[in-house]
Amino acid sequence: MSENRVMRINRPNIWSRTRRQLLHQCPRAWILKYGFKRANRTFNRNLQRISDWSSPYRMMQRAVRSIVIQRLEAHKHGIAWIEQDLASKIRNMILGKRFRQNRTLELIEKRIGKSSQLKFRIPNSEINRLIEIACLRYHSIIKNPIISKILNDEILQWHSFSRLDYTKLNGNILHISPDIIWKNGTNWNLMRFSVQGSGKQISIENMAMLHWAVTKRGLPSNPKRFTIHELNWSRGKWNWKTKKGDERLERDSINLIKMDLKAMEDLHRKLGPASDLSQIPLARNEKFCKTCGHRDTCPGGEDLTRANLEQSALEMFKSSNLRN
Repeated sequence: MSENRVMRINRPNIWSRTRRQLLHQCPRAWILKYGFKRANRTFNRNLQRISDWSSPYRMMQRAVRSIVIQRLEAHKHGIAWIEQDLASKIRNMILGKRFRQNRTLELIEKRIGKSSQLKFRIPNSEINRLIEIACLRYHSIIKNPIISKILNDEILQWHSFSRLDYTKLNGNILHISPDIIWKNGTNWNLMRFSVQGSGKQISIENMAMLHWAVTKRGLPSNPKRFTIHELNWSRGKWNWKTKKGDERLERDSINLIKMDLKAMEDLHRKLGPASDLSQIPLARNEKFCKTCGHRDTCPGGEDLTRANLEQSALEMFKSSNLRN
């Protein structure tokens, strides 16, 4: 990275499920997205734009989540919702994201001085297919008993939260809030939904919602008074999983977060004061590289297997020099 000398290393004190996923998918991409800061705000913004590059399919997934949140917010504030406009809303979200990414692509090509590997045309037929998929997922989640009861005013005491809402742990900022919560008797329910998921059990990351809840003013401080709900799309349907909260689940999820924060700090130490990216591990799977905004400038962008071998050889060389 030619601008290493003017960059400083961020203290990795912010945790979210998205950051955790990226950290484990590709430590190098995580460093490039979250690991640097610079007084030049344009530099920071450009690096963020490149890191946020998404495939058309991922754009569709994000549109699904956004449109569901919009539907809930419209109901909360008494704003009329026209179902016939659904496809148009989703199309605008996807095309808007695509337009912003085209500007990012221009930035990448200016930086590398040639055509980017990320440059491809999305035919209208593909956009229409993605819109159909998004509409299917939307209509399916609206039929979920909880979402349906909220929209039919059968559940009156409920709240939605932004994923930017945070709580603190030992000076660290944790983005672990639920998407919606609702009261049932004297107990509360916490739900998060994901546009892509797997597994038969609720993820340990989502168990961290318990910590958010017991530290939230106005909510009970006893984890046993909460039920965790997870909705994720997998194998053509929304899968609904629930788990009763307790102190052990809260403790286990917080321990996982602490391990991740330590891994982030270790990664920063490995980067070193010279911001040596050659020390940072590459992606675990080449599928991740295909839609990564840093594909054109990363050693693993063209051949991940070869890049990993070269990196291992470089580390062995440096290690032998240190011993000598």
